[in-house]
Amino acid sequence: MGRTGTAKWKRVRDQALANALDAGLTRCPLCRTGLDWTRSRQPNSPEVDHVVPHSKGGLDVIENTRVICRLCNGRLGGALTKRERPIVKPTELESSPIW
Repeated sequence: MGRTGTAKWKRVRDQALANALDAGLTRCPLCRTGLDWTRSRQPNSPEVDHVVPHSKGGLDVIENTRVICRLCNGRLGGALTKRERPIVKPTELESSPIW
């Protein structure tokens, strides 16, 4: 299970969604699209995002979250830039294959 499946993250995520719903958040703060609170996994479904990503030292705390649409979250999605991606060298065969 990935980091986003931890019990702590699930509690923080649920609290962030409840806070946003209680506050009357109806539009994504990034792209201004209307949020669909009735269906999940839609481009305009609300999702919780880390303000400071884990890769930059962000923590799974309510203060480090914001609710944005699924489409914006996917665009941001913690995707690594080319400079941040580790260089993976191909492994060499220890011996020559026997044909």
